[in-house]
Amino acid sequence: MRKFMLLATILFSCANVWAQSGYIVDPATKKRVTYEVRGNTIYYSNGRTAVPSLASTDFKLAYLNATLPPVTSPEVVKEVTLENGKQILLGKLSNVTVKIKPGTYTGIWLYLEQGSNVKIDATGVTFKNSSMDFGPVQGFELFGASFIDQSYRSIQFNGLSSDVKLHDLSFRNIGDYVITYKSNTRYDGTDATISKNWTLERLSFVNTSQGFSSDGRYEDDGIYGLTRNFKFLNNSVKDCPQIGTVVWVGAAEDFEISGNTIDHINYVFSDPKAPNGYHWGVFAMYGNGSFHDNKVTNHSGNLLRAWTASFGQATKELLIYNNIAFNSHKYGAFEIQLPPWMMEYADKFPTRLKAANARVYNNTAGQMNTVREWEGQLLDLYNTRGTLYYFNNLGFNLNSSQRPVTNMINNMSDVVIYRNDGNVYKPTWEEAVSDTNNLKSKFQGIGAQ
Repeated sequence: MRKFMLLATILFSCANVWAQSGYIVDPATKKRVTYEVRGNTIYYSNGRTAVPSLASTDFKLAYLNATLPPVTSPEVVKEVTLENGKQILLGKLSNVTVKIKPGTYTGIWLYLEQGSNVKIDATGVTFKNSSMDFGPVQGFELFGASFIDQSYRSIQFNGLSSDVKLHDLSFRNIGDYVITYKSNTRYDGTDATISKNWTLERLSFVNTSQGFSSDGRYEDDGIYGLTRNFKFLNNSVKDCPQIGTVVWVGAAEDFEISGNTIDHINYVFSDPKAPNGYHWGVFAMYGNGSFHDNKVTNHSGNLLRAWTASFGQATKELLIYNNIAFNSHKYGAFEIQLPPWMMEYADKFPTRLKAANARVYNNTAGQMNTVREWEGQLLDLYNTRGTLYYFNNLGFNLNSSQRPVTNMINNMSDVVIYRNDGNVYKPTWEEAVSDTNNLKSKFQGIGAQ
């Protein structure tokens, strides 16, 4: 009987925990949000849901990590017909699809002051010498348009924005940055001050300048412009003689760059030997995340210039795997470092910034730095304050100015390499890959698979 009463007491106590209701204050809006626990789920009044810990029910912490309500189909369809040379002021929109009438338009400027759950369907629309400006948006999608013959920028975002998806767009003959984003928001340690969930997918760039640029600043009062979960997926970049950097993100946590095909870029130089002023990275990312399944050929610049860092207390990782690099005019395939100024910042503000570790594996790199003015190896390794795992990489026709090519690392660091095995180097492509088009490895489990 005593055991039965004890069990009943425990069950009654648990039931009381799960039956709780109350409210918290949203740190972003400063508004009250009520909650109710039903079963093993917390339901918040603004549509968020979370699963509480069995050991505790910190409803404020659970809210910060809650799942956002699903984006439902917009309630209103707003059809827009454009006129050449006109400004289109959309004002503030919420829960709406803006459907633009198909056609070719010249000299258009479209401005959305603010948006929440907004889609712009520009299927069949060509914008010539035109641009779009967006204020802060939360839940935004743009797709279907072609942008051509624009001497300035095509798309600009200003103000803290999250859950942004740009897909199935094409850009040709764009003279300035193609897409820019500037939030100028100081990260205070909460999700409400981070730009989250940006996805750029199935975009095409031909003869453009820099593809995407997002600012990141490291000031004494905090880090500005931190982006989490930025994705650049399955895009095509080709025949861009002076694009420089395809994507630059100045403060990026958990980024993913994958499935992109890049060919024939950065081949116009005022000096045919491309002096020091042209030290590009095709992708320049400051932070941590993954870079995988990309193919970059006939180019100038490291595939990835990664300045490895973790934001906050957790030590993050940079993963570089299953990429192909072939025929670079200048530099090796990848660069990893934590530059001195970021080290100084981390020393001054250790709770904001620290080192990240790296893993570089199953990549193929051949014919690097054909101008022979610098090391042309698979990895340029500077000091990172982190560790490195480096294995199962494949290289051919690489070069080193001071020593024979061995493990294909141009090592200028004291980085601890915990794993350094399975890396294969061959002097010629015939010994390493099937051909110089598909670049399929001749070694099972070695190189890009």
